[in-house]
Amino acid sequence: MDIKLLRSFATVALFEHVGQAAERLHISQSPLSRQIQQLESELGITLFHRDKKRLRLTEEGRKFLNEVTPFLQHHDRLKDYGRHLSHDYAGRLDIGYVEAALHSRLLPEAIAQLGMGHEADIRLHAMRSKQQIEHLKERAIDLALLHTPPEANGMFCQEKVLTEHLLLAMPKERRLAAPSPDDLNGQSWIADQENLNPTARARLLAACQKGGFRPNICLEVNGPLAALACVEAGLGFTFIQKSLARIVPDNVALVSLPWLPLEITLFAVWRKEETRPLTKRFLATLGLH
Repeated sequence: MDIKLLRSFATVALFEHVGQAAERLHISQSPLSRQIQQLESELGITLFHRDKKRLRLTEEGRKFLNEVTPFLQHHDRLKDYGRHLSHDYAGRLDIGYVEAALHSRLLPEAIAQLGMGHEADIRLHAMRSKQQIEHLKERAIDLALLHTPPEANGMFCQEKVLTEHLLLAMPKERRLAAPSPDDLNGQSWIADQENLNPTARARLLAACQKGGFRPNICLEVNGPLAALACVEAGLGFTFIQKSLARIVPDNVALVSLPWLPLEITLFAVWRKEETRPLTKRFLATLGLH
């Protein structure tokens, strides 16, 4: 199967429009339409529902795109890898990460330590832990920085690279100097959307219950910066990692809870058969070998 056909298919699926896809691919519409028809003929399925203005993926088309996308990503990465085989620390490095890896400065400082003088093409991909594991399996990324590592198996290596305590953030006008469980019980709370990380939500609630209080989650957001903005507006309390204290607004108060030892952990995960010098050098900047 011609990879050009697969790339044309993925581009049309992105734009849902032959004309716009043709502009991106720098070809005219007629040959692009013929390529899609040729691919459908080879596969024996219909990839798109066609109407006057748009093309929409069929169910078969969506399933096929799910396989084509990581294949094309890996194809592009292979080309980059091949071009730089003679240069130990050059080439492309794709890193998946969760927000905490940025807020803690772990990832930016590792990139800075790696140095940009090795002709390295560093690409960062913000993803939840589960997505990173899937992308590692598909070889779409080289390294994952995540909260929840996979179960031990023969495919991956993993090491803990960060442990950081959480602080209680609250509106300054509602500041509690030394909050007890009774003080926090039933307080309005801001939390990450449960569907984004149900395991983390369950872990948080279990820790709070063990500590003797139950937060009243009244608002769900996406990420700690959004949560902080809501605390700043007086909408409730939240937990943030300690390294975010440097950017907390003036009208947000922070306090540690010695009786509630909540923390976040970050793990680095990579494929066991990894041999690329650039990946190994980056692991070394994280203190891993």
